[in-house]
Amino acid sequence: MSAIKQNYEYRIPVEDLIRRYRALYSGAVYDALDELGLPHQALAVEVKPIRQDMVLAGPAFTIKGVSDSVGDEELRNRRIHLFNDMRALGCPVVDIRDVSFDDQVAHYGEMNAVLGRASGAIGAVIDGGCRDTGFLLRQDFPVWCRYQTPVEAFKRWSYTSWQKPIGLRGAISSVVTVYPGDFVFADLDGVLIIPRALVEEVLEKTEKVVHQENQARAEFTTTDDIVAVYRKYGRL
Repeated sequence: MSAIKQNYEYRIPVEDLIRRYRALYSGAVYDALDELGLPHQALAVEVKPIRQDMVLAGPAFTIKGVSDSVGDEELRNRRIHLFNDMRALGCPVVDIRDVSFDDQVAHYGEMNAVLGRASGAIGAVIDGGCRDTGFLLRQDFPVWCRYQTPVEAFKRWSYTSWQKPIGLRGAISSVVTVYPGDFVFADLDGVLIIPRALVEEVLEKTEKVVHQENQARAEFTTTDDIVAVYRKYGRL
């Protein structure tokens, strides 16, 4: 088995990881990362979902691209190989893109979503621009991006590599490094990158916190002594 495929093997099946993470929320997941000494795993606050109720969880399929002002045909022709490699993994993935700080074009759109979904992508996180948003919304395809624009990327921006470490702008750090097989979690409050080696630990830790919070909420609504409940559960 290739090293890349091994990056997508976890103790818990991928589909179960996705289902369980989707039942959580980013604040609780961040707190778990923070307690494990990883406070810098949140992407820049400008990266937002195209619809507020969208939630995304899944393994990262990393993509890097650069401005292509010279119209490099070889770079553009790489796209079909990218999606073939995505499909070959045989599991759901999140298309996550480092656009090399380009802020002029749409780095994701309708055809990316069509090709991606056919190749196993369940959503996308773009540290750049998106277009064809109406189509993406009608297809209920979750996308997070920094901005929206109609400007076409063709002959302006191209893929250079994929399934290698990439760097996306961070919320409290300049760059968050994302490796193939890291787990992506995103909701209205932001995007988090969970290192592959900690995917299960962060999940189980967060589930315990959320369960405790649910118990506390129930007790707060039925008790006459909220101070006692607060002391019982501590920091919530």
